[in-house]
Amino acid sequence: MERWSRTGEALGGRYFWCSDGLIVRDPGIDSITQVLAGLLDDGDFAQVLQQLDGEGPSDASF
Repeated sequence: MERWSRTGEALGGRYFWCSDGLIVRDPGIDSITQVLAGLLDDGDFAQVLQQLDGEGPSDASF
């Protein structure tokens, strides 16, 4: 993330993602919201946060 803060990747190093996770560098709802908004603006939201098959809101059991 530190390197990306210099290169501008990953919203300036504000997040890291892999196939099963998203890590936001700074804590707090505002930081997470800004990263999610940035992912939407850049068109990367669906790639970073993928819905799992068969696990939509209607499939949730509590």
